[in-house]
Amino acid sequence: MTMASFFSALVGARRTGGEPMPALVPRQRREPRTDGDSSDLSDSENDLELGEFTTAAQRVRLIVEGPDDPDETARAVEALRAQAGWRVRFAQPHDRLNVVEGQVALVVDALAHGQRRTAVGAVREQVTRLLERPPVGFRIREAELVRPEKERNTTLVRVVRRMPQDYQGFRRWLWRHWVALGGADTGHVLTVALTPGETGDQLKARVREEWAELTRGDAVFDAELHDLRLSIGPRPRSETDHPSSPRTVLGRFGSLTWLLLAVPVPLGCAWTLASWSSPWRFLALLAPLLSFGPVGYWVTSNETRPRLLRLAWGALIVGGFTWVSYEWMAHSPDGLEAQFWGMFQVLLILEMAGGCWHAFSRSWLSRNLLLILPVLLAPLPFVLPWVGSFLHTAYLEEVLGIPESAVHVAFYWRYFVALKPTALILAITLFYVSLYGWAKYFNLYLSQRAHLKVVFPLLVLLAGLAVTDRTLTEVQTAAENTYMAAARGDRPPEYFGLKGKLVCVRPVEPGKPVSVQPGPLPTRRPVLAFPREGDDLWVWDPSAERGRRSVEHAVRMRSEDVSLYPATGTSCP
Repeated sequence: MTMASFFSALVGARRTGGEPMPALVPRQRREPRTDGDSSDLSDSENDLELGEFTTAAQRVRLIVEGPDDPDETARAVEALRAQAGWRVRFAQPHDRLNVVEGQVALVVDALAHGQRRTAVGAVREQVTRLLERPPVGFRIREAELVRPEKERNTTLVRVVRRMPQDYQGFRRWLWRHWVALGGADTGHVLTVALTPGETGDQLKARVREEWAELTRGDAVFDAELHDLRLSIGPRPRSETDHPSSPRTVLGRFGSLTWLLLAVPVPLGCAWTLASWSSPWRFLALLAPLLSFGPVGYWVTSNETRPRLLRLAWGALIVGGFTWVSYEWMAHSPDGLEAQFWGMFQVLLILEMAGGCWHAFSRSWLSRNLLLILPVLLAPLPFVLPWVGSFLHTAYLEEVLGIPESAVHVAFYWRYFVALKPTALILAITLFYVSLYGWAKYFNLYLSQRAHLKVVFPLLVLLAGLAVTDRTLTEVQTAAENTYMAAARGDRPPEYFGLKGKLVCVRPVEPGKPVSVQPGPLPTRRPVLAFPREGDDLWVWDPSAERGRRSVEHAVRMRSEDVSLYPATGTSCP
């Protein structure tokens, strides 16, 4: 008993004088009957609950045949009904199946996800797997895609409030535009079949005449209070020829042909505006401006509408496409190769977005996303600074020979330096996930599910190793550019908070020995120094006498024994 029926029974009991309400009997799940007299083996209430929120995009009907044995049939029905939303029944005379004596045929209405062309194969493989574990003596006799006939050539007719009779002049003009924009809709919408050659006014007149048949049974249409409005769209085809006639075929693809012919015009205008600098380039806007009227009239030609609304639709379509094309050409890199590379990146992002949508939909991850996200995000505040410290250490110690603990780096730079490799690993992982999603959409993952469980983590591991190697190479290159600039006397480039400067070193007390490891104290030439952390000062001496390896040029001294001065040339006074 549903909640609505429970409250209805409660209200009825109070109105009838307080009769005791009958006890609520829990719904019993019916066991499938396996005798030949029962045709429906599905629990209708349970199937309704399972199918009410289903996201299945395809239906496949199968004929499953096996021995007429009660145990075998019960096992087969139990295995097939284990899938959410599937219905199983015995074959009926209207199915026109020739069943051999001693055999029984089951009709299975299965639900499938993903692409339509691969749905049948996916369902066959799924049914085969269900009937093999545990083994059941049934086999698939036939499988076909169920494609219900959809009513075509229909339009939406909306009931609107009629304009008051005392409206004149500007108020009448304003009301007509308000109605055309949908502001006067009452929320009553009818789906009406189109008749070839019928105009919008003729369609609305037919709806008024057939009002009782199209609605809940109202006698006549109240024309004094309401009026009708068609949804915005082009005029339907008026041809009544045979569907395969050349005229009908041309009419069917006429809109697409005109669209393909009209697209180069806004593209050419946008290219002219973005490429030329002469004031005459604005003449290219005449073509889109002159097309506002024809395009708007074609888009809204299914009934008479205000001219301003038609121009607005034309400006929205043609002007919007021209503006987007101009922005793309004006702000994208120059060169045909760069344009194609940009388009490839956009297509790659769209592919990844669609593939990830298919991968995460109907998955364990999507069902437990609220629980998984905190678990995945919680380690990031601890992992990112560790990765950043690791990269700073590779920059300072592995290339320059300066300990990372001796250089002051703001804490937030440890997060920023780790964002790029982390984002790159995430992007590669999402790319692999998108490939899995498209394989899931085309039902290719069913037969290779065991392999994917091994291959996918391996690919992610390889991606992580590749990104790590690439990042360490970039760190090494950045450090080499820094000490090469210092050797030339140029300003060293920064690297995520590591700001090296060329300075001159002088003893605080001239003539007093200064502890330097390794010596001597570099006082004649500028050295590379970073903001210190602690009592020791580390500098990088570009002198070739220090050695061939870059780590041999690191020099340590006590910070209170020396003073640092900005270097103004390639030598120090």
